[in-house]
Amino acid sequence: MSAPACSCEKFGRLEGASVNAYAAAFLEELGGEDPARKNLYRCRVCGREWEKRAPEVKTGSTRPSLVRLSK
Repeated sequence: MSAPACSCEKFGRLEGASVNAYAAAFLEELGGEDPARKNLYRCRVCGREWEKRAPEVKTGSTRPSLVRLSK
C-alpha cells in the first residue's frame, strides 16, 4: 500500500483539530533548523510551506489555524 498524497493544492487554510492531524501526517516543523521560523512547516511530499497561527482573539476564534503560504 502506498502512502497517501498530500492535499496542499486542494485547500489553503485549516482550522481546529485538522491542524494537528494534517501537520502530523504531512508536515515537518522548520523551527528546529531556525528558531525564527518556529511556526513554519514544510510539506514532506510537495515542499510547500505552511504557517501555524494562534487563535485570532479579535474574531472570537478559539482554534489555531494552518495557512498555506504562496510558493
